[in-house]
Amino acid sequence: MISFISIFIIVDVIDHLDKFIDTEITRDEIFQYYMYTLPWYVSIGLPMSLLLATVFCMGLLQRRNELTAIKASGISLRRVSMSLLIFGFITSIFSFYFENILVAPSLHKRAEIEVEYFQKSRNKRKVKNQDIYLQVGKNQVLYIKRFDFKNNTAHNISLQKYDGNNISLRIDAPMMTWDDNSGKWRIPTYRTRSNLSPEFIKYGYSPSDTLIQMDFTPVDLTKQSVKPEEMNYWELKSFVERLRQNGILEPRWTVNLHFKPAFAFSSIIMVIFGLSLSVRKPRSSMAVGLGVSIFIIFLYYGAIKFGQSMGYKGEMDPLLSVWIGNIIFFTTGIFLFLKTRS
Repeated sequence: MISFISIFIIVDVIDHLDKFIDTEITRDEIFQYYMYTLPWYVSIGLPMSLLLATVFCMGLLQRRNELTAIKASGISLRRVSMSLLIFGFITSIFSFYFENILVAPSLHKRAEIEVEYFQKSRNKRKVKNQDIYLQVGKNQVLYIKRFDFKNNTAHNISLQKYDGNNISLRIDAPMMTWDDNSGKWRIPTYRTRSNLSPEFIKYGYSPSDTLIQMDFTPVDLTKQSVKPEEMNYWELKSFVERLRQNGILEPRWTVNLHFKPAFAFSSIIMVIFGLSLSVRKPRSSMAVGLGVSIFIIFLYYGAIKFGQSMGYKGEMDPLLSVWIGNIIFFTTGIFLFLKTRS
C-alpha cells in the first residue's frame, strides 16, 4: 500500500509541479492538497495491495513447503483460504464506507483548492459548465444545459416544481442572466406548463423580461457544481431519485451511483484471483506472480472503466455497465479457484 501511494503521489507531483510554481499556493496548502488526496489513493490502491499480498502470502507458503505440510495434516487448501476470503469480504465492506465517509468529502475539499489556485490563477477557470442540476427550493429542481461564467448567463434552463412525484409547474427558457442591481435572475422570455389536474394542462408564454428570486448566485452555482465522485453514496442516491421523479434521465449520475458499491466489491475479487494465481503454479517464481498480478490489475481496471464509459453513453444499462467487469472477473476467479487441487 505504501508503495502504491508513493507512486501515485510522485506522479501527481510531477503532473502539478508547473501549477505549484506558477501559483501563490503555500507549502501548507500543498500539504493539505495531498492530505485530501491521500484517502482516494488508499481507496484505489487497496484492491491492488490485496491481490499482491495474497500472492506473496500463499506463494511463500508454497515455496517453503509449509502449504504441503498443512495439506498433509488433513487441512484442505479451501479451508486454509477461508480466512483470506473472509478478510477480503470484510475489506470490501470497509472499502465501501471508507470511500463514502472519508474519500468523497476529501475530494470535495481538494476540488475547492484546485478551483481557488489552479484554475483561477492561471486564467483557466472554466468559462462554462454543462448539465447542471440544482435543487433551488423545497420542491423545485433547476436544470441548466450550459452556464457561461464570463457573463453569468445560463442557457437552456428548465425550472420544475413538483407536488409529490408529479410535476405541478415547469418553466422553460432559452436564457437566464444574473442581474447585479437587483440580485435576481433575469429571464427574457419563457414558456410555462401547469399541471392543474391529470385531465387539464395549461400552457403559457411570456415575451417580456421577468426577474425571478432564487436561493443561489453565480458564485453558489460554481460551488454547487459538484462531481459525482465528490458526493457519497447516500447523497448521490437521493440526488438521482430527485432527477428520476422529475423525469430527468441522466445516465452519468446513475452509473456513478452504482459504481461506488461495485468498486468496493473489487477487494474480494482480488483475493480470489490472488489465491488462484499463487497455488496453481507452485514452482513459478515470485517475479512471475508479481507480473501476472499487475497484468490482472490493469485488465480489471480497464474492464470496469470500459463498462463505465458504455454506461455514460447509454449503450448499456447503468447497473450492468459497472458490474459486468466484476461479474466476469468474479466468475473467472471462482472457476480457477475451484479447479485448483485442494
